[in-house]
Amino acid sequence: MARWFVDRLPQQGIPSVSLRRLLPEAKFLGCQDWEVSGCTADSRRLDPGQVFVAVRGSERDGHEFVTQALERGAAGVVVERPCPEAGRLQVIVPDSREALARLCHALAGDPSDQLLTVGVTGTWGRTVTSLFLRAIFEATGVRFGLVGSLGWSDGVSTRSVSSTFPGAESLATMLSDMVEHGCRGGVVEVPPEALRDRHVEGIRFDVALATDSGSVGGLDSEIIRMRRQSKARLFRKVVPGGISIVSADDPLIEPLGAVNLDTRRISFGLERDADVTAEIERLDTTGVRFLLRGFDREASIHLRLPGKTYVSQALAAAAVAWSQGVNVDAVVAGLESVSGIPGRLESLIEGQDFSVWIDQARTGTDLQQALEAVRRLGTGQVHCILGAEGLRDRSERLALAYAAEHGADRVILTDDNPRTEDPNQILDDLLAGFRRPGRVRVESNRQFAIESTLASTSPGDVVLIAGKGARTYQILADHVIQFDDKQIASNWLRNDRLRFRRTSA
Repeated sequence: MARWFVDRLPQQGIPSVSLRRLLPEAKFLGCQDWEVSGCTADSRRLDPGQVFVAVRGSERDGHEFVTQALERGAAGVVVERPCPEAGRLQVIVPDSREALARLCHALAGDPSDQLLTVGVTGTWGRTVTSLFLRAIFEATGVRFGLVGSLGWSDGVSTRSVSSTFPGAESLATMLSDMVEHGCRGGVVEVPPEALRDRHVEGIRFDVALATDSGSVGGLDSEIIRMRRQSKARLFRKVVPGGISIVSADDPLIEPLGAVNLDTRRISFGLERDADVTAEIERLDTTGVRFLLRGFDREASIHLRLPGKTYVSQALAAAAVAWSQGVNVDAVVAGLESVSGIPGRLESLIEGQDFSVWIDQARTGTDLQQALEAVRRLGTGQVHCILGAEGLRDRSERLALAYAAEHGADRVILTDDNPRTEDPNQILDDLLAGFRRPGRVRVESNRQFAIESTLASTSPGDVVLIAGKGARTYQILADHVIQFDDKQIASNWLRNDRLRFRRTSA
């Protein structure tokens, strides 16, 4: 976005917004209103004349940097509590994160008002569903933007993103660029933490979609309840007359369709009656062929992604298209154009007589879905190589263990990204989630865990290497090393497999 400035009176030629109108619940000290033309929550990036918004983070509190912001030329501050060091110009708000997001989008011209804005949340399948959605709309001949975990697009070019969801300032810029490049709409992949941290405040969603509830065996019921409450926040943000789309197959997520009574509820599903449904005709390692139902006519689709779960995600995207009156031919073309997702059930084929799959599953739900998918693609045992992230929700490790024990025949626990957490503690936490931990093999060296598992397979077996997906690094306590699951497995299959077989014989 452009450089912005702030004053009590709008400066000629520079867009500005009234904080009194934008934040009616705020308490103003030193003035009745501000006309703001620029803001930031990072005191290091503040330009003279901007307003500084003090946001409390997980590690540092922005209120600690009020003095620094003023020294850099801030015209005033937006805070959650009175700050004597801030002087006479202060705006006190209940939630500065929410205030920052509203302000950023208002200064960007409220771009979501000019787009068909679709929010996609869920624990599993957000990324794939978002890619399907964008492909469908672009198959109609329009430009469609995307903000997702694999990158963001303004309808013309695609750029990479960090591992965390963009903050309010970046998100406002992304949506503004979509408008500038003539996009008809945009898909925003909304993880639970983005809703929790108020990053999507200020966005007017026309459609909200939840892929799943995030419930999986091994998780405490309170965690499941909190996940559902988080997803409900997105549905409450849908504009009157908008659309709420839920899975009829997930009884815990289906009630979200009634969270916002000013919207129209639309359902998708494979197992139960829904507005948009499908019948699977064939499923193999090349993908899935199914009949799409719910449009003006039945349509045959060959999805080039293996696994039943991808059909559910395709139906979710098709339900959005159905709600917007998109022609079924565009739906077919869009879904069939998606040929692969980096790090999502990527198959490694090097002439071996067993199958190897790479998947970035990092939650219990992710792993459960991935194991269910690969189980159908082999005739022998399922081997699962699994780790857990350090400095992350420890309760998720129990869900990972539960999914692995119930979905795999052999489980090999290893390191993932321990960060500064004790790797042995992470492995102990995972082991605690198994009812029969004695049947689990532990090998902390990830490369050896992968290679030894591949060496112990039989014809027809399936190996799932879970956790990293397309990520090619490992984060240790004090440094980061290059580590690519796909490369390590491929090298062994190409160079060591035949030698190992000969030696074994």
